Amino acid sequence: MAADRLMGRVATRCVLVVIALVAVRPVAMADDFDDAGLRAQIAALYPDPGREGVDATANPSRAELIALGRALFFDPYLSNCGTVACASCHQPSVGWSSPDEIASGCNGRVGRRRAPSIENVAFQRHFFWDGRVSSLEEQAFGPIISTSEMANSWEAVLTYLTSGRHEPTETVHPTRHSAYADSFRRVFQGEITATTVARAIAAFERSLVPGRAPIDRWLAGEDDALEPTQKRGLALFFGRANCSVCHSPPHYTDDRFHNVGVPAAGFETDALFPGNGEIRRIVAANGWRVGDDVDVGRQAAAPFESPELALGAFKTPSLRNVARRARFMHNGVFTTLADVMRHYEATASGDHDPVVGELAFYVRYRKALFGPRGGGEAGDIEAMVALMGAFNAEPHR
Repeated sequence: MAADRLMGRVATRCVLVVIALVAVRPVAMADDFDDAGLRAQIAALYPDPGREGVDATANPSRAELIALGRALFFDPYLSNCGTVACASCHQPSVGWSSPDEIASGCNGRVGRRRAPSIENVAFQRHFFWDGRVSSLEEQAFGPIISTSEMANSWEAVLTYLTSGRHEPTETVHPTRHSAYADSFRRVFQGEITATTVARAIAAFERSLVPGRAPIDRWLAGEDDALEPTQKRGLALFFGRANCSVCHSPPHYTDDRFHNVGVPAAGFETDALFPGNGEIRRIVAANGWRVGDDVDVGRQAAAPFESPELALGAFKTPSLRNVARRARFMHNGVFTTLADVMRHYEATASGDHDPVVGELAFYVRYRKALFGPRGGGEAGDIEAMVALMGAFNAEPHR
């Protein structure tokens, strides 16, 4: 029965891809670009593709909660070492992500995946690259006690917040203590617990909603909001390159999981993936081989099942402000957007094997045509990289 349901979902997705390819036909690339025609074609697939910026602090009753969450998010003393804050790995200057392939935690410890951007998480249903939790509050619990990140205990965090004493570093912070005591009194009636800390951090993260970007202005009818090269990229995005199947508007993510054949970055070791032996046993019936040093993504999220083939699948990131990020993919293997596009050209060519599992069906069955090698044209990569800049909004302050 599970196999029948899976095949039904795959068949449905295949139909949707075919509809997309038929509905969005190639648009003329000449100087007289048909803006209105492309908008109509996009609207046929996505009736409400645009999105106004959202002022998440407009409600005064939430403003104090968000301010408390911001203070906690930028406070390095929530960590054991006193030098690593949430903001250390999610930096505003690089789209609330990390400039590093893998961010360093306390004592130089590193994890196994790069820190994703947390912009636009207010509209998402799954968190972490493998989607192992389904709320921002639950997500906020993890990094503080993760040995490869902040490496602290909740007992030490609560002692610091209630008394100002940071026991791991044997330091005292009376000014911070006074500010927290006042904030928690006004927001949570003085209740300082792991739950209230997580609620405040999650509220701040939900406030990180980018404003209007050039793509939004163009969708609203402002032809000059995009440059000619960006318009060529947009026609590809919603057309033969089929990017919008996963990066669908208005948030430019489907909030689902796909195997797009991202290569290993080189730091992967068997010590990072202790559950691979059990996963290898589970997927053996499909004939898949799983090495000890392979990141299997969604498949590693309990209970080793998901609503779709999950081996080697990772969450689709939002493209909003993507051009501000310094690294790309779950392992930071690509340093430029051009590298990302060359990867997608390789997958579209049909001669690219995934590290593990099978490529997503729309790539596997050549439903995405991109770049000269991948059934597209010269200039596709340039146009798509240019388009990525159209997702940039004004940076947060």
